[in-house]
Amino acid sequence: MLEGLKDIHVSPWSCEFDVVDEDWLFRLIHFKSRKRRRLKTPVLIVYAYINRPYILDLHERVSVVRKMLEAGLDVWMIDWGYPKRADRYYKIEDYVDYIDRCVEIIKNEKKAESVTLHGYCLGATLSTIYASLFPENVRNLVVQAPPINFNTDNTLAVWARYIDPDKVARAMGNASGDFLNFAFLLVDPIRLAVEKYQALLDRLDNEKFIHDFLYMDHWIFDSPSIPGGVFEEYISRWYHKNEVIEGRYRVFGKRVDLKRIKMPTLLLIAEKDHITPPDCAIPFYEIIPSQDKLMLQVNKGHIGLTVSSSSHRELWDRAIAWIVERSR
Repeated sequence: MLEGLKDIHVSPWSCEFDVVDEDWLFRLIHFKSRKRRRLKTPVLIVYAYINRPYILDLHERVSVVRKMLEAGLDVWMIDWGYPKRADRYYKIEDYVDYIDRCVEIIKNEKKAESVTLHGYCLGATLSTIYASLFPENVRNLVVQAPPINFNTDNTLAVWARYIDPDKVARAMGNASGDFLNFAFLLVDPIRLAVEKYQALLDRLDNEKFIHDFLYMDHWIFDSPSIPGGVFEEYISRWYHKNEVIEGRYRVFGKRVDLKRIKMPTLLLIAEKDHITPPDCAIPFYEIIPSQDKLMLQVNKGHIGLTVSSSSHRELWDRAIAWIVERSR
């Protein structure tokens, strides 16, 4: 029954890449492509500063990055690294500043006027903030499972609104990966802590299931800390005060105004998302004045949106075609 397990080696990042820039914690990577000609507008992927960005390149069968490369897109990605205790005083503006640094590097390298900015989860929040502040640098905005409206009634949002992030940061320095994983388990503890392992026991004769399970479990528990200053800011200003959607959030002294999101915008949401449910994103979609916007949804959860086979069949071909059409 378990004979095939010895051949499963968990090794995420299925696509080759070069590290183009490093700045202490952060790095910019550029994926290699076999395509001789790439489309004019590069894609910069900005994942959340929770968990690791290789969820978009987990393994060959469910790699969004690979699908983008095969479509002729020039794909770059930010890796936020593993914060240490010395990084406790980082702020969200440090992350936005590094996005700007990466955009300028890509523009200079590729002789491009702007990029397609593709944000996922809290990376979509950062991408939206950046697109509002520097719209001239963003030709297309893709936001995947984006928390923009934080005034929702899902379990994670309620938990976040009732914790004191200052006390967490004072006690821990940084919000540890274990602490964050505990919060995510609270979203659906029976399914996430019991049923998924029962499913594993029930399907030990299914090598594909075990392969996918081990890759996902590896990713779930590869959890960097969040710098204490970043944790304090995003919990208090986003979850407690909902400043982004209400137009009161400021970075570098500038107000983040969603009315400046006039570039083509693609919204990707998951109907069963318990982390950032559709209510987090649809108000954003309704507010922005873009005349070229599209919302695609799939009946999956927060991560299934990226790694499920049905999402790749039903959503990603359409999403990538949308990006390609606007990248020529």
